[in-house]
Amino acid sequence: MKIEQVLVHYLLKNKQLTLKSIGTFHLDASIPDSADAEKPIVIPENAITFTYDSRAAEDEGLVDFIVEHTKKIKPLAASDLDSFLSLGREFLNIGKPFNLPNIGTLEKLNSGVLAFVPGQLIAQRMEPNRIRNEEEAQEHEESLFNDYQKERKANNGGKIVLMLLVLVILGFAVWAVWRYAFSRKEVAENLTSTEGIAPVKDSADKADSATTTEAKTTPPASDTVSFNVVVSEYRTKNAAEFRLKELKSYHRNVILYTDDSAIFKIAEPFNLPLSDTTKILDSLRGYYATTYIELK
Repeated sequence: MKIEQVLVHYLLKNKQLTLKSIGTFHLDASIPDSADAEKPIVIPENAITFTYDSRAAEDEGLVDFIVEHTKKIKPLAASDLDSFLSLGREFLNIGKPFNLPNIGTLEKLNSGVLAFVPGQLIAQRMEPNRIRNEEEAQEHEESLFNDYQKERKANNGGKIVLMLLVLVILGFAVWAVWRYAFSRKEVAENLTSTEGIAPVKDSADKADSATTTEAKTTPPASDTVSFNVVVSEYRTKNAAEFRLKELKSYHRNVILYTDDSAIFKIAEPFNLPLSDTTKILDSLRGYYATTYIELK
């Protein structure tokens, strides 16, 4: 027996039917709960009224009635009722009517209140205590919301695809961040340290020394020389090339060279008077962490 049929006969017997989170249906007390076994039960028009109550609790008597007439265990009967009502509430939430066969139809107003419209008030006779096994029940019982269930499954399929797409995008983003962090770590591990590398030379002292030497050997008007301002040193060529490429992407005029194949240097080349070295170093220190001059 379908769950909606049980609801009709529970209303006939008790003159009242409460559905969880929906409300209570009241049947005129003058309506009998039995009739000729060969004829359907006809409920007069306007014999059923409805009171909306979003806080209505589950009716234990209704669950017991379902157990009695379907021969299902109580947890299963309660689950069937809850599933039926949940689908009905979902129907109402998307603006569709919730039809209760032989009782009427519920519709959700803009205010959120449920309105009741009486339907075709004819109830077929119910065979008491009829026992049916699970295979018969699954074969003959049809859900009131088959079409809606199909629609909901289709929507769920679309949501699953969207969720998988979001997960793929998030996974790619995490991989990109990890790759970038790993590359930066590799560069940082190869940056110049104090171990085994010549200390940074004092630019002012070297500039003064170079200027003095140049002054002794060349006329003052010809003190222009070629020199490199070293900005980074690396122990591996790969790390140096990575940093070189990065600096060039920032439009820096940098070169890569090595004196002994042990230390790879990145520098900015200049062809200026040595008297300008202090000014150049001061300007480059605002961009690089380490700078010193090497004459070519």
